Amino acid sequence: MKTLLLTLVVVTILCLDLGYTLECYDTPFKWHTMTCPKGQNLCFYYFTWKFIFVRGCAATCPVGYSHTHCCNTDKCNEKK
Repeated sequence: MKTLLLTLVVVTILCLDLGYTLECYDTPFKWHTMTCPKGQNLCFYYFTWKFIFVRGCAATCPVGYSHTHCCNTDKCNEKK
């Protein structure tokens, strides 16, 4: 019984930790990623001034930019 309880505790801790490990691209180049800080559970990309490409993590989806895209899975802010 103790083993089952310990297993449940370990699984719970691992699942809680996974919520804070979203990985997003954070530069115009696809080969550099960052782990998003706690509370920032979205990846995004957008264009500004028609030629500057911005990527990163956010708590809410940025507004007011051209071609804004937000998502919530690892490395999902790759421009397609």
